[in-house]
Amino acid sequence: MNLRELLRQYPFLRVLFFLIVGIFIAELFKITNKLNLIMLSLGFVLMLLFVMVPKLKKSYKMRPVFGLIVVVLFTCLGVFRTQVIQKSMFLSEVDSPEAYQIELIENPIEKANTFSCVARITESVNKNRTTKETANIILYFKKDSLVKQLNVGDRLFINSNVERVKNSGNPNEFDYSGYLKTRHILYSSYVNTTNWIKLPTDYRMNIRALAWKWRDQLLQIYRDNGITNESFDILAALTLGYKTSLDPEVRKAWADAGAMHVLAVSGLHVGIIYLVMSYLLSFLLKIKYGRWIRSVFLLIILWLYALITGLSPSVMRAACMFSFIVVGEAMRRKGGVFNSLAASAFFLLLYNPYLIFTVGFQFSYLAVAGIVFLQPKFDKLLFIRNPIFNKLWQLTTVSLAAQIATFPLTIYYFNQFPSYFLLSDYVVILMAGILIYLSALLLILSQVEILSNILGWILQHLIKILNHIIVWIQELPGAVIHSLSFSSFQVLLIYAIIISLIFIVILRRKMAVYGLMILLIFFQVPELLKHFQPKKQELIIFNAGRNALIAFRSGNQVSYLCDRDMEISKQKFLANNYQIQNQLDNINTDTIQEVDFREFAGSKLLIIQKNNDFALELLNRLDPDIILMRKSALKKAEFLTKNQINSTIVIDGSVYRNDLQRLHNINVDSMCNLFVIKDRGAFVVDLSSD
Repeated sequence: MNLRELLRQYPFLRVLFFLIVGIFIAELFKITNKLNLIMLSLGFVLMLLFVMVPKLKKSYKMRPVFGLIVVVLFTCLGVFRTQVIQKSMFLSEVDSPEAYQIELIENPIEKANTFSCVARITESVNKNRTTKETANIILYFKKDSLVKQLNVGDRLFINSNVERVKNSGNPNEFDYSGYLKTRHILYSSYVNTTNWIKLPTDYRMNIRALAWKWRDQLLQIYRDNGITNESFDILAALTLGYKTSLDPEVRKAWADAGAMHVLAVSGLHVGIIYLVMSYLLSFLLKIKYGRWIRSVFLLIILWLYALITGLSPSVMRAACMFSFIVVGEAMRRKGGVFNSLAASAFFLLLYNPYLIFTVGFQFSYLAVAGIVFLQPKFDKLLFIRNPIFNKLWQLTTVSLAAQIATFPLTIYYFNQFPSYFLLSDYVVILMAGILIYLSALLLILSQVEILSNILGWILQHLIKILNHIIVWIQELPGAVIHSLSFSSFQVLLIYAIIISLIFIVILRRKMAVYGLMILLIFFQVPELLKHFQPKKQELIIFNAGRNALIAFRSGNQVSYLCDRDMEISKQKFLANNYQIQNQLDNINTDTIQEVDFREFAGSKLLIIQKNNDFALELLNRLDPDIILMRKSALKKAEFLTKNQINSTIVIDGSVYRNDLQRLHNINVDSMCNLFVIKDRGAFVVDLSSD
């Protein structure tokens, strides 16, 4: 099958590709709305012209023109939808409003020091003038018993400061603001106890609030039937997508064993329900209109499951994906599953373009596409008569196909790879189906006390056994390959290599061998370039809040300097990505003294944590290039202006707020070498050329 035949058989692949191109163009470049609307309108009119005029439609010579119109129309459509969503994410005014009216999108989740939840700002109030808004916001409530009583759909009036979400500015850190942007969240606010009031209940129909209420009632049924502790947490996550109470150690064990996807209710769970219900309802195919009746029942079951799981984005995405597959089967459309997948992705991205940037969307569609295309090919490699071993082989091929399609993303996002993913899948996929249907039976029979208690006992112990197996797999030697890293460029190259191998091995295209050789050469280019680059030397003062973390990098080695109060887990959280992405080896970690002096790559660093005569004397005698001010070092901020200081002055987050305010009140215009980490992120200086 050549490319032209592929696009003809799967037309949604073509329009999906150009829609995605339009989304990326809108995100990366500033395109004026007027220009895009003109191009979109022109493309739409020309498309109608081709459809309505038979001569144009049948003309072979005009096909390239028609193809160009398709490119322009769907690329502009992607740009247009992205611009609409972008506009809805911004507030009309940020600094001037006195208060906001909001509606909760999620139930508040208890954190260590706060309650957090996502809400939608519906109105901003400024001097008795209200403005309609559509922006989302993440709220951090001060701990209060009243916050626990809030639910999805509740309306609040808050008068706290609203700020744009921003990253800490540390090298290679997780892009938290980018992650929130994929959820259409650009703002955050800390809400004190006295800064909010609950408005009267709005009795309008709220499907999301109803879905969360139903899910809470189902979770209570689990508790009432003796499912507790880790068993409850795992079952709640596995069947209803409720992961709030899931212990971090349990998350780590399942992630290391390669089974975390089972705890994230998404395509796997919806797929299990689809396959089983499709089999159970297959008897309807024997009656007149049975194909359509079966499809209606399947759609109802899929979306009912989405509803009772709280309408989470991952489940809605999976339900939409399988809904298109169900409709495609009912219509007996040529192109089958691939066209249905492309169609579901097209309409999902048309509704919400930012889904393309989410990890869940990428994993779901790549995994399903890999299974649909590769699994049948793998399955034909062995013919097994024994039905049990045949099912085991099919499960193996499904797992291999999914891993081949997703392993580049696994390494790119999580910097690790589970060695025993096959072993985990044998256990969890089989158990997941059993647990989903046993829990469904429990919910149905919840009013029959004896039966529900028996089912609860069975579920409690089955999950305990499953969790013990997962922990055992996690503890096997070499269970996880850590510290792996791919750049986005390498990820694209790996997928191009996988496609080339498919063309060579499966589609038997000889020319693809040349493409594969070129791609393998390109893949080695970044490594080759490293040998010609000078030895990298840099000093980094991380944005570590009230703690201090300093990195001294020389080539592929790094050593750290941190304060006594910093926990090892926090240091790892801040520096781990930096180490992995740059392939660095940690030599040692030292502790900062009250007054500390370090010299690295010809640059002198003085750390002052207390303002005293000794610190000032060292400042004058050592003539440091960089001065790190911490804690009470700015108690007498005036000395910075009284003394002629040519050094770069770095102020971290441990400096007392009043001292920092006093610094802003004095003449800071003359101190162009001042760097406040809290405002500007990590301080990084390249010393390679020194």
